[in-house]
Amino acid sequence: MDPEQKDILLIDEAHSPIIEENFVELNEMINDFVDCYQQNQDRPIAQWLPEKIISVLPEKSIEEATAMVQEISDSVRIMEEQKESLAQATANGRSAESWFAERVQQVTSKMTCEETVQYLQRLDNAVTTANESLLRTITTKAGGISRNPNLDGFIAEQEHVTSFNLNAEARGSQYRAERLQNNTCNSVDMVIRDAKGKIVRRIQSKYCKDATATQKAFEHGDYRGQQSLVPEDQAGQIKRKSTTYIEAPDGTRSNPLSKDRAKELQEEAQSGKWDPKNWNAYKTKDIAFSIGKQAMKAGLIGAAFSVGADVAMKLFKGEKIRPKEVAQKALLSGADMALKTVVTAAVKVGAEKGIIPIIARGTPVGRIANVVFVGIENVKILYKCAKGEVTPQQAFAQMEETTAAAAGGLIAMGIGAAKGAAIGTVLGGPFGAAIGGFIGGTVGYMAGSAIGTAIVKARRAITEKVSGWLSRIGKKINEVFETPIYDPMLIH
Repeated sequence: MDPEQKDILLIDEAHSPIIEENFVELNEMINDFVDCYQQNQDRPIAQWLPEKIISVLPEKSIEEATAMVQEISDSVRIMEEQKESLAQATANGRSAESWFAERVQQVTSKMTCEETVQYLQRLDNAVTTANESLLRTITTKAGGISRNPNLDGFIAEQEHVTSFNLNAEARGSQYRAERLQNNTCNSVDMVIRDAKGKIVRRIQSKYCKDATATQKAFEHGDYRGQQSLVPEDQAGQIKRKSTTYIEAPDGTRSNPLSKDRAKELQEEAQSGKWDPKNWNAYKTKDIAFSIGKQAMKAGLIGAAFSVGADVAMKLFKGEKIRPKEVAQKALLSGADMALKTVVTAAVKVGAEKGIIPIIARGTPVGRIANVVFVGIENVKILYKCAKGEVTPQQAFAQMEETTAAAAGGLIAMGIGAAKGAAIGTVLGGPFGAAIGGFIGGTVGYMAGSAIGTAIVKARRAITEKVSGWLSRIGKKINEVFETPIYDPMLIH
């Protein structure tokens, strides 16, 4: 087993199906820990939580339990800092994707070229896997299938931009190419600008596995007014006007690139034979930005995945709920760092005792804290939506940003930095979404039955909107999966 994989949060789906029984004891554990918090809320967590952990895991020493609490507290603090950093960035007009790319760059700046490519590939694979799993789960009835982008597709687009600009410089051309970082339906991939910055060409790139797949990809979108860029080895096989290079009005062109060559560039990087001239900080940021867009899509789909929340509702249904003050405070005031710490400890203890089959023993607390963070943040957003303080569209955007902040937190903590796989925790497909949804639903009902019911209704409304939208476009999702999950023109 890959050493990086053994401590990933979630066990393989085939061995741990999502069933209600998996959550019953987890519910009891969370309630027990939160009750203890309720009784000790006037004391610092570090004074009582280690003792609570030992009462359930007597094999732990006080030193081990204290270290666990410290690690959980540090993880929650870092994620809160990332959330605040992202909030400030978006308030200043930056996108969440740009913010995420900056976090990735901070990590990769200390790596070699080979390590950087491997790290980005792991990030891309983790996001791709999460998105595919979630989309398959949500769109089973609609038949929608997701095929997310691969790193070689990003490299291909950037190679065209780079070679065009080098050729333009060599011949003294005024034109420059740019790879855009849009997140809208049918968005333009690249543009060519003149010396005044005016766009003179718009380009749509499709680097699919073969000519048939590339042709279908173009058929599944509205790309009028854009040049159709295809791999060099597929030229003449595409049943539409296309080109193998991008070209400016003065004849300046990029160098054609085949699908095989784009794949080779990726494989060369991973084998350690990467030419440093083929990589630079701009490419790192560009690819990280694209990965960030996919991460945010995973966050929204996961937020709409209601299995865990539905289980929480069933467990609390018919029960006489005595609202817990600490849960109410977290939802109403937003002061929830302590609650996140306590719930993370409960989930970690539950995993170590083996009462949660879908979470592996030995899972690092940072990964668990990440899922708890997303679950509680999302339920706070849902409650605001239920009260009419934010619209469903605003809730969608905030949930996406929550995932970006959580992923940024993992990166900031350095978890899995060498390989980048740790981001798969927060984007853990149906399991991560189910656990996060269950935790959020549990906290919601702890705040009171009326609050819990309102949150469930808000989640169902969002689930119906996202699932309904996926049903409408499911058969049109093309091979590069460029259509955003949140599009205000489609969800209304």
